[in-house]
Amino acid sequence: MEIETLERPASLKVWHAGAARFLSRHPVQFASLREAIAAAAAVLAHPDRQPWIVTADGDLPPPNWISGSLKRAVPASAGSREARCSL
Repeated sequence: MEIETLERPASLKVWHAGAARFLSRHPVQFASLREAIAAAAAVLAHPDRQPWIVTADGDLPPPNWISGSLKRAVPASAGSREARCSL
C-alpha cells in the first residue's frame, strides 16, 4: 500500500467473529487510514470482534492485514479516537 493512501480518509466497521452475533452500528469515519488502523488495534484486543476498514478507494483490507500493518503504519502518538471503536 502506498504511503499517501495512509493519509486518505477511511472508515472502520466492527463485526463479531461468530455468525450468531452482529453489531449493527454504522462505520466510524476517520480522517486517515492511519487513524482507522489505530482504532482497529483496540478492537483486535477482543478475540470475538473483527475490525474491517474501508479505504477512500473502496479497498477492504481484512483483519489479518490490519494486524500486520499496526507496527508499520501507526506512529506511537496516533490513536486517541480508538476508544470510540472498542465496542
